[in-house]
Amino acid sequence: MNARKTQPLRIDYPIHWFVILTIVFESVIVWLFFTAYANAADNWKVLWLVVSPLTGLLIGLFLVPPMLTHHLAGERSLRLRMGLLINETVPYSWIKEVKQTSVHRGGLRVGIGVRYFHISRILFVTSAFSSLVTMKLDGQHDMGRFRKKQVEEIVISVRYASPVIDTLRGRIGVPKGD
Repeated sequence: MNARKTQPLRIDYPIHWFVILTIVFESVIVWLFFTAYANAADNWKVLWLVVSPLTGLLIGLFLVPPMLTHHLAGERSLRLRMGLLINETVPYSWIKEVKQTSVHRGGLRVGIGVRYFHISRILFVTSAFSSLVTMKLDGQHDMGRFRKKQVEEIVISVRYASPVIDTLRGRIGVPKGD
């Protein structure tokens, strides 16, 4: 009897907003640095020459790594990764329902990145406002590194929702048509 190993599925999410924000913010930081270097008075010159590279580095740490990571649907669990913003493992035994969804609260309130809503206990891991997949969990589960949050539902943005939904439903044991 041969045990068949399930191949992990790489789940890419749209990165265009991270690219746009990186270009815009880093351009402003570079402009501030060179403006301070060339024109500012002595007191403000030193401040901006120190603050702008530190700010650029900090912004880069949160905007560049999400462009290099992806989620992974493994054999026993779903690995949620978005740069330094989130790195969580969700066992398939926790997931009871998977379906496509849309943002009802508006894209500006949810935003991109990782956002948690305490009242509804929803964790948003989004990089775009379309092609969203929601996963309802079987109860409240602690998620987070330093400050654990009680999560009942996870919403992720993906490039192509249908294959992700079919794969997750197959791995949690729910038929594709439901």
